[in-house]
Amino acid sequence: MRRAHAPLLFAEYKGGAGGDCYRDWKDEPARILANTAVQNQLGVAPFGQLSLNVCDVSLAPTSFYGTCPYGQTTPAGSSCFTGVAIEDLGDEVRISAQYIADWYMYSSRWTFFKDGRIQPYFGFGNRNGTFNGVTHWHHNYWRMEFDIDNAGNQVVSESGSDKTNEFSALRSLTGGAEGGARTWEVRNPATGRGYRLVPGSGDYVVPTNDSGRGYHPVDFMATMQKTNEYGDSQSNDLFDCQMHENNLVNNESIANTRVALYYRVAVRDSTANDWPPGCSGASCIPQDSMICKNTGPMLVPFGDWSDYIHVSGNEGPINGVSP
Repeated sequence: MRRAHAPLLFAEYKGGAGGDCYRDWKDEPARILANTAVQNQLGVAPFGQLSLNVCDVSLAPTSFYGTCPYGQTTPAGSSCFTGVAIEDLGDEVRISAQYIADWYMYSSRWTFFKDGRIQPYFGFGNRNGTFNGVTHWHHNYWRMEFDIDNAGNQVVSESGSDKTNEFSALRSLTGGAEGGARTWEVRNPATGRGYRLVPGSGDYVVPTNDSGRGYHPVDFMATMQKTNEYGDSQSNDLFDCQMHENNLVNNESIANTRVALYYRVAVRDSTANDWPPGCSGASCIPQDSMICKNTGPMLVPFGDWSDYIHVSGNEGPINGVSP
């Protein structure tokens, strides 16, 4: 993988209430709590001192915990700091960061397993309870560039079927090959090595366009990689609430070239007696608007990677599936 980031981030409110909608920002870091051994460097923290971000703490439906240390007792040797926590956990390395967009707190975590799997997680939190009483949605789009063996020779497939032109798609539990869950793959056809993007179970909780406002109609996009194209808009205007799919997906060839994949996840923060529409009493989803929800896919390697992975002693199953 040449580059992986999350350049598109949105919030929208039911029926245009509250703040209506935003194209949020993610260039303002927020402090996280971690042992000094893992602050902006690879290290091993003492047992029981994993790094903490807002999603690790915000587990109550109506409570908020502010910024670091989120009302928690700070363990000896740990502190709030700005940057990334890089934790060596033995069979995996975990990288964590956090961002603030006014009242929202967003957490980003990547886990790199020694068997070659990669798991990105994105969390959506709130530091002070603003718009806690309005049902709303958050959307994050990862963008991933792959340079497998040769950057100019990548092929994208959907559930094993090669695609020749840019395309978008939906997640579906029954939309893949033989009724299985839909997956997407990128590989180098000369070597057969590649990665398969497998949606996480939490990615299915909130359907596409759950709000009904039409701002986010797709879950996946495969595009030709272009210099300085890192999203659907150059301006990133705060009130440009819609992801403009046609600015990225316009039928250009993606066969045997450089590609960039976009993958969306979303969460719904529901207030009391408000969702689904028309619900009443026990038929409504219990309020969960202040629980920090996080979700994400698994990237699973396939093909013969033995000369890349096993030579350094990181033996393990390569063609496994997401746990």
